[in-house]
This record gives sequence, structure tokens and C-alpha cells, in this order.
Amino acid sequence: MTVRDVWDWLDRFAPFESQEEYDNAGLLMGDPSAEVTRILFALDATLAVVQEAQAQGAQLIVTHHPLMFGGIRRIRYDEPEGAVLAAIAGAHINLIAAHTNLDRAPGGTGDSLAAVLALTGVGLAGKSLYARMGILPIPCTAGDLLARVDHQLSSHARLYGNPARSVTCVAVAPGAAGEEYAAASQAGAQVFIVGEIKHHQLLAAQALGLTVIEAGHYYTELPGITALYHRFTEDALSASWLVEARLSDIRPFDCAVRAPSGG
Repeated sequence: MTVRDVWDWLDRFAPFESQEEYDNAGLLMGDPSAEVTRILFALDATLAVVQEAQAQGAQLIVTHHPLMFGGIRRIRYDEPEGAVLAAIAGAHINLIAAHTNLDRAPGGTGDSLAAVLALTGVGLAGKSLYARMGILPIPCTAGDLLARVDHQLSSHARLYGNPARSVTCVAVAPGAAGEEYAAASQAGAQVFIVGEIKHHQLLAAQALGLTVIEAGHYYTELPGITALYHRFTEDALSASWLVEARLSDIRPFDCAVRAPSGG
């Protein structure tokens, strides 16, 4: 299997051409013809994740979030992203990111979050490309839903609204998708579960009658990269691909690793 084979596999259900103009999804570092026998899936290509891939002998890292996201004009090894890029290049590891193309794909990050929360009848929230709408199998209060979110995502979510409110219709939008509150409201959601939301978006959402649960960027997108990993392992087994895949359990915010300083 080659890097290009993995890129093609992703492109079939999450076309890279569907990414937003501001995005940087695709093969970010490496050689399309490079052979791949081990792959590491992770939400972010942090230095710790790169070191994990190197220790496991992985030739390819597949992430959700891309590096060089806003465009860079220099690479300095003494700066965080420069240190990661240097480590990837130094280890001759290839890097593919599936970002907004995966967010909007069927079975992508939105659908994966809805599935983890056991929503039924899941579909797009109105005209949104990213938010998903679903029904709770058993109606509950907003406070009970908050507890379910924390349990299923291992998060510490915040509830904005009345915890006693009865809930049946829920919209979800992983990551920094606070602007999707309008689509959630128009679709008839009572609760909007999002990774992170700006203050003015929160005020607007509540003015529309939405209860908001802010569960964290990482926690709401982890189901997406987890589902992608499982999808790959299932397809690899079915197609007898000679490749081993692993899912990183490194959380980017609790195990920062700095490049060793000289001297």
C-alpha cells in the first residue's frame, strides 16, 4: 500500500476538492509513492503524536486538523509548528489531513458525534453542510443530556439554559462551529451541542430559544477521527491490505512535548 492509496481511499467518501477554500486538507508532507505498512490516526499532529508514530514505525499519520493551516512563510525549529514539521521531515513520515472535507462527508465528524450520542433519524440540520439534527430515543431534561454528553465524550461540558427543560430534538456541530446555531434553530432543535461557541453566537442562540451545550473542540471531534480509524481497519481487513493501523490516545492539551534544547 502507498500513501497515494490511502489518499484515494479517503477521497472516495470525503473528496478533498470539497474542502473549504481556507482549508489545507490533503497530503501535506511526504511522497505519494512511499510504501505504507503502519498508519497512526490522530486528531492533531502534535510533537508527541509524531514521536508516537516514529516509535511505532509508522510511515504515515492521518489527522483531522491540518498543519500550516493559515499558511506559513517560514519554518523555525524553535517554534511549536516548526518543531513538528522538522520532526516529521526528519523521520521521513508522511502526513495526510482530512479536515472540512471529512466534516461535511456522510459518516464524517458530525454524523460520528450524533452516533456516539445515540441520536436517531439523523440528517442535515436544514441547509447546513456541517450541523446534524437527530432525535433522542427517550426524551430527557437538558441536565440529563448534559450528563450523557459528559459520559459519552469524557468531557466537562457547559450547559447554557434551563437544566429542567424537556428535550427531544438535538442538533450537533463538532469543533468550532458555533455559527451553526442558526441552522439548528431553523431545523427545530431544542438543544444545540457544539464544540465551542463565541459569546455573541451564544447570546443569539439563546435569543432564538436554543439551549446550548458546549462540550469542547477536542471532545466533539474525537468521535470523527475514531470512526475514520475504524472504517479504515474494516476496509483494510475486507480488502486484505497489508497495513497496520492504530489510533493515538494522546490528548493534545495534557501532554505537551517540547523539542530538546541544545547544550
